[in-house]
Amino acid sequence: MILRSIQEADIGECAKLFADVFSSEPWNEGWDEALALERLTHFYHSMAFSGVLAEQDRIVGFALGNIEPFYFGSMFYLREMCIQASLQNQGIGGEILEALENDLISQGVKNIYLTTERSIPAAKFYQKNGYNFSEKMGFYAKNVNS
Repeated sequence: MILRSIQEADIGECAKLFADVFSSEPWNEGWDEALALERLTHFYHSMAFSGVLAEQDRIVGFALGNIEPFYFGSMFYLREMCIQASLQNQGIGGEILEALENDLISQGVKNIYLTTERSIPAAKFYQKNGYNFSEKMGFYAKNVNS
């Protein structure tokens, strides 16, 4: 398996993987490849993008987001991460996170934060990899299109 930084030419293949993964259990979201491509391209072209992917003849997983300035130093917002469904629970996600974290450390990043549903396996995955649920921070959402 090869771990490397995400390049613009990888975004299409990442979008296909993203649409496949998040349209299936446990997410069952309505992603298609075009919408996934729009989302991932948006992040890629956003300021201070950083991302790592795993390849085994093709892309089998990735994690990406953006570095943000904060008063105590740079933080990284992990926007998306996915692993091919048939390869989940085999350690690939942990390897991707480790490679991403090492890259971020070399860029002076102090913290990583993310959002995910607490009831899905991803929450346990992040906890297993050293991420803690924040008791002092909250995630708020509002539907503005009734």
